[in-house]
Amino acid sequence: MLTQLYNRISIFILTGLLITMTEKMSAQQIPNSSFMPETRAFWNPAATAVGNDMITDGFFRMQWIGFEGAPFSGMISFQYPFVRANMSAGVILHYDQTGPVSKVGAKINYAYKIKEFFNRYDQLSLGISANLQMYSFDPSGTKFNDANDVILSRNRTTGFFPAAGVGLFYLSSTREYRENVFYIGLATNQLFSGNVLVNEVDQERANHWHFNVGGKIYNYDLMFEPSIFANLVAPSVIDVLYGLKMEMKDTFWAGLGYASSGMMAAQGGVILNDFGSKFGKLRLGVLANYGMLRGLGELGPGAELYVGYNFDMK
Repeated sequence: MLTQLYNRISIFILTGLLITMTEKMSAQQIPNSSFMPETRAFWNPAATAVGNDMITDGFFRMQWIGFEGAPFSGMISFQYPFVRANMSAGVILHYDQTGPVSKVGAKINYAYKIKEFFNRYDQLSLGISANLQMYSFDPSGTKFNDANDVILSRNRTTGFFPAAGVGLFYLSSTREYRENVFYIGLATNQLFSGNVLVNEVDQERANHWHFNVGGKIYNYDLMFEPSIFANLVAPSVIDVLYGLKMEMKDTFWAGLGYASSGMMAAQGGVILNDFGSKFGKLRLGVLANYGMLRGLGELGPGAELYVGYNFDMK
């Protein structure tokens, strides 16, 4: 009884910390979430190795294929669960480029798992992250109207800046394919971010929130996963992703998605069971998206690629 009371108080304290600190801090823009749930550890450190699997994976996204200066993002991660210690840790190498701006960095995630938070099989993870990035700005080849703009008046400039983040992630059950699961996560990634200067001009930064809610509904070897990802940049800009995924256990998955920005998406992948070991699984997935609203469609389609290897440590 005292343990459950302590666990519930912990979540309220962390939520209050998230709200209070994010209201006071500024942030540098980071890529939006993906319709692929496997990538959520990048945005929420508490979602690092949630279960008992050691995960090595890679994710690559190209938006508006064929459009010059279109956003490109990529990341490679390693996530390890310390099963007996009820915690997990991970390292993520990431790259992001949009036009003349590029960022490359490394993020370290840590999550502590509180078992039996509300019931026998549920789990609450509390996570923190540390991120060090190299920010580069190269205006060469960029077309602009104001030739006297101080930001564009010099050549390539680079600089390092750190940032920290916190998050929480709750699972109603950790028993996959045994009972239906509800999950919810909340995180912010740009606490204590350092100055980002471009030719001595500080970049305007905004607070970032990342919210995720969904569930897994099982019917024998079939699983249906409805989900919602929300990206909030200050109170004025928000993008919401609605997804529905179907997965046949250890075989394949397929899914559809729609974003509030007017983008439709379709994804699919295969699961190779007993890959390299009877405890290993290889997951290969692709996603294609296209803007349905006028103007977005003219930018062209986008594509995502996911490759992940899961190894059961329990």
